[in-house]
Amino acid sequence: MILKGVSLLHNYMTIQEFSNRTGISKSTLRFYESKNLLLPVERSGNGYRVYATHQIAIVKLITTLRIADVPIKDIQHYLLENDEVTRQTMMDNWIRTLRKKRELIDVSLRFLESDSIREDIYLIDKNKEKIIWFIEQSTMGKFGEHFAKRANELKQNNIQINSYYVNYLSGQEVIKVQIGFGVTEHTNIDGLTDVDFIEHMPACICLALPFKEHLTEIKEGYQKLLQYALEHSWVPTHSILEWYRGEDFTQLDLLLPVIQLERSER
Repeated sequence: MILKGVSLLHNYMTIQEFSNRTGISKSTLRFYESKNLLLPVERSGNGYRVYATHQIAIVKLITTLRIADVPIKDIQHYLLENDEVTRQTMMDNWIRTLRKKRELIDVSLRFLESDSIREDIYLIDKNKEKIIWFIEQSTMGKFGEHFAKRANELKQNNIQINSYYVNYLSGQEVIKVQIGFGVTEHTNIDGLTDVDFIEHMPACICLALPFKEHLTEIKEGYQKLLQYALEHSWVPTHSILEWYRGEDFTQLDLLLPVIQLERSER
C-alpha cells in the first residue's frame, strides 16, 4: 500500500527521496523516464512520482552505462531482455569495449606525459585492414609511377584503396621495396596479378613521424622514430611503414606499429 502525500512507506520513495538515496539528479531521473529506461512504479495520490527500493540498483546500472557511452537503445534492450545468457553476453561486450578505451586513454596519457609533441611524433589508433603488397624496384623517390600503375589495376577490379604504403626491403642506389595498398578486410581481390602477399594488419597503436625532408634523408627519419620508441619503452610489432597520401604521393608519414611496456608509477 502507498500512502497519500509526500510521506511514503519505507519501500517507496518520492523522486526527491530517490534522488537523495542514489545521488542522481531529478532532471536525470525524468530524462530516464522519457527514454523508458526507468519508470516510476506509480504515482501517489497527489501525483508525485513514486520509486521502489529495488529500482536503486537499476538506476545505478543505467547511470554507469550512460557514463560509459553505451547507447540508450542498447540499454533499453538490456533492461527488456529476459534471457540471462543474452544479458551476460551484452555485458561482456561492454566490458571488453571499456577495457579497450581504458588502454587507449592510458597510452595517450603516457604519450602526453612524455612531452612527445615537441618531437613532431604523434599517435595513431589504426583500424584493422588488409594490405595488398607488390614487389617493385626503382631509384629513390621514383616509385610514384609504380603506385599509379598498381592503383589503376586495383580500381579496374573495383577495389577501393584507403592507404598507400612502402616497406623497404634492400638496396642503396636501386631500391627494392614492397608497395602496399590498404583496403577493407572484406575486399574481394580475385583477378589481381603479381601480388607478393596479402597481409592482415590488426588494429594497432602506431607512432607516426611526419617526414618533410628530401627522401635522401629518410634514413634519419627511420633512426629518429626507432630511437624515440627505445627511449620511451615502446616495443615495435612491425617494421616501419612509409605511409603516403595525396594524389601525387608527396605527403609522407613514417609509421611504427607498437605496444608499450608497463612501467611503475613514479
